[in-house]
Amino acid sequence: MQTQKQVKSMPSTTKKRQHSTLRRQAQNGSPAPKKPGPSPYSTVSTPPLSTPVPQDTPRFADLGIQNIIHPTLLQTITQDLKFDHMMPVQAATLHELLQNKIDCLAQARTGTGKTISFLLPAIQNMIDSRRLQGAGISMLVLSPTRELAMQIAKEADSLLQRFPQYHVQFAIGGTNKNTEEKAILSGCEILIATPGRLLDHMSDERIRYQFRALQTLVLDEADRMLDMGFLPDIKKIISYLPDKTQVPRQSMLFSATIAGQIQNVAHLILNEDYKFISTIPAGETNTHERVPQFLVIAPTMSDVAPAMMATIKAEFTAVSPGPFKAIVFAPTAALADFYGHVLANVKGLPTVLVLHSRISQAKRTNTTQKFREASGAICVATDVIARGMDFPGVTHVFQVGVPSEKEAYIHRLGRTARADAEGRGIIILTEQEKFFLYQLKDIKFEEFPHQLRYTKEDIGASLDNLDNKAKIYQAWMGYYKNHLKGLRWSTAELVQQANTFALQGLGCPEVPGLQKNTIRKMGLKGVPGLKVLPNEAGSNDPRRRGGGEGRGIGGGAGRNQT
Repeated sequence: MQTQKQVKSMPSTTKKRQHSTLRRQAQNGSPAPKKPGPSPYSTVSTPPLSTPVPQDTPRFADLGIQNIIHPTLLQTITQDLKFDHMMPVQAATLHELLQNKIDCLAQARTGTGKTISFLLPAIQNMIDSRRLQGAGISMLVLSPTRELAMQIAKEADSLLQRFPQYHVQFAIGGTNKNTEEKAILSGCEILIATPGRLLDHMSDERIRYQFRALQTLVLDEADRMLDMGFLPDIKKIISYLPDKTQVPRQSMLFSATIAGQIQNVAHLILNEDYKFISTIPAGETNTHERVPQFLVIAPTMSDVAPAMMATIKAEFTAVSPGPFKAIVFAPTAALADFYGHVLANVKGLPTVLVLHSRISQAKRTNTTQKFREASGAICVATDVIARGMDFPGVTHVFQVGVPSEKEAYIHRLGRTARADAEGRGIIILTEQEKFFLYQLKDIKFEEFPHQLRYTKEDIGASLDNLDNKAKIYQAWMGYYKNHLKGLRWSTAELVQQANTFALQGLGCPEVPGLQKNTIRKMGLKGVPGLKVLPNEAGSNDPRRRGGGEGRGIGGGAGRNQT
């Protein structure tokens, strides 16, 4: 099995000025790579057929051996970013995109490494053409959300760290448009944008001129953009781009689903001889349509952990002595630790494992292997394992608390009932979180078949020896700050609910305190109900900053890593 981290969670790497020798090497480039014969890893087909993704994925070093990637770019991938084997989506697409310069429609899930699949060919195109500064935008990526756009920009920065002559900018809603405009006009080679904001910029002829020599166009998560009503904006943006018969470009469209509307967009953007590449294992696509799904509603946030414990015990008892291999999804790393601790204290349940990005890589690898090989176990995890990871024999998926979005719910559910096996999905929400069910209105939930009886006292013993209650409190508040609109809470209500959760749900003797810097980063400065602590010495050190999964800084659980 591969050990590469999910590219989607690649940390941001600040572009540093390299010493003069490296800079000259990067700017001058090396002779244009030779094109070898057909790749043995090609998994393409013409629509609507697709070919299975290889199980034993190649190494990135193979791209260098075949001389289809610049050696400095390969060094960045293998030495700086420490990537060895390709993710399946990369194995399925990179050879065709790099070697044959095809246009493609790729069916791929979020978080499976697809960003590398479209960034590498675009960067290689810039290197091959010896693109000079001031030549305008070489690559345009359209993204449905600003969060995804910013993440793609970070990954592009990471890949370009040995190429300081190339620059990345993004154009997204919620930021200063004038500042963005100046940055774009000052010169960038890669632009990541949301459709609405980019269309605003394109009213300026100077911005449109920056696309005069566009080499690569990417629509990422195209199905989501269409669901969000961006089709008119996308069509208008395409009309502003240079005619591809006059200025040839490579175009790629990535989408988790391939519906009729996607096909229409594909013909608008891609060349007629484009390839369709599916990177979703057979049987995973429509898991949410064939797996029985059940809904459990807990009265309050403080009742969630006892309700989770009762639900899992009921399901385990119902299938005993048959196999019970379950994944329990939690919103943040801190809550995963909490739920794992609660379940580990329940006698009679199978082994409980915990997986999230704040665990060391060595431990995560070991835990992943244990769960993969286990015939019966419970793995409490974040979305770190929701995508792109296969665990044989998972019988149950429990989702505790509101997922970040519908797509996350479906991806999580896809961990069970794989390869035509049976499985069950159970989501546990509170009365206040039922707003999320509107996003799942096309899913028919069945009545939970077991009568549940539980109280907060059921987990009292677990709370007595629970560590890091303050971190759990902080992470809970940071995560649910993302859902204020759905919950119909003000920030004051959020803090009140978090305090109640700390006292009743975690058994804290008093409301935990938060440092001033933490409160500021969470956007909660001045909100009543918070216990404010002075900043610790060194808390302003940038090396100690950052949110990350489960920290609750900046109002979210952050991006996950595998």
